[in-house]
Amino acid sequence: MAAVEDLATRRASGVLEITGSPSGVIYLDEGHIAFARASWVPGLAARVGAARSEAGGPALGQQGDQPAAQRAGNEPLASRNTDEAAVAESAVRAGHLTAPRVLELITSIVVDAFMVLTIPLAADSQVAAIRFTSTRTYWTEMFPRLGIGPLRGEAYERAERMAQYGLSPTTPVSLRSLSAPSAVVTRKQWAVACHIGQHASARDLAMRRGDDLSDTVECLGRLIRAGLCTPVRVPVRECPPARVPARGQAAGLPPAEHLPVRHQEHLPVRHTGHDAHPRQLQPAGRLQAPSVDVLTQVLNGLRKLS
Repeated sequence: MAAVEDLATRRASGVLEITGSPSGVIYLDEGHIAFARASWVPGLAARVGAARSEAGGPALGQQGDQPAAQRAGNEPLASRNTDEAAVAESAVRAGHLTAPRVLELITSIVVDAFMVLTIPLAADSQVAAIRFTSTRTYWTEMFPRLGIGPLRGEAYERAERMAQYGLSPTTPVSLRSLSAPSAVVTRKQWAVACHIGQHASARDLAMRRGDDLSDTVECLGRLIRAGLCTPVRVPVRECPPARVPARGQAAGLPPAEHLPVRHQEHLPVRHTGHDAHPRQLQPAGRLQAPSVDVLTQVLNGLRKLS
């Protein structure tokens, strides 16, 4: 987050590449976010294809049985940019989707990608390296130019909604027998439930369906509350502790040089119990997903840092 804020302040244009879990890229145009992509978030081809299918048209982006989102992971960066821009323009030009609808899909992708790349939503989220390359932007006017403030605010709101359900994008869930006589779900929640199989996470389901990641997490949370699903506790890989670099360390680097590695660090939290000693935010255990309180405290700590 500090690196993105610094680039926005300097009105930089270029590509910020993040490697880790998740990995992705953020494209800046004079300090504004034009587009973003993350390994946990379906790309534009998958989202447009799903939107066309919902509207009654043929789905886009499939060659044989390989989804467009999976193929995109193997394509060169420049080619993927060109393809996504072409998908957006062709969908509007052919009348499959309106320009406002395509803009809505692009904005949703940007917010979700920005959220998972800058907010540690899972117990094993980590950033291995950050690299910024200064270059001209080639995104068309169909793509938004989002300010860092509103974008960060929307990302925090989505993360807070996830925290209310105690789920992260990587938390697997499985179907369960209904304990109550009946349950009421929406059409979308039922469609998500039908794709769970033995078990699946919101990340898996969103990539499979070409759907909004944060909406998928919310669907799973509501299915759990309705008694149709239950979280599956599986071991997660713990991140080695590392020092979080100060904000100033990311500011003076040359455009094409590696920025400092950022990892999560213990953050002090406020509590109201009878314990006389201040508690610290501890990473989730090997067999337990992060609780609602843990996710909420991480968000509050990030707000203070920003």
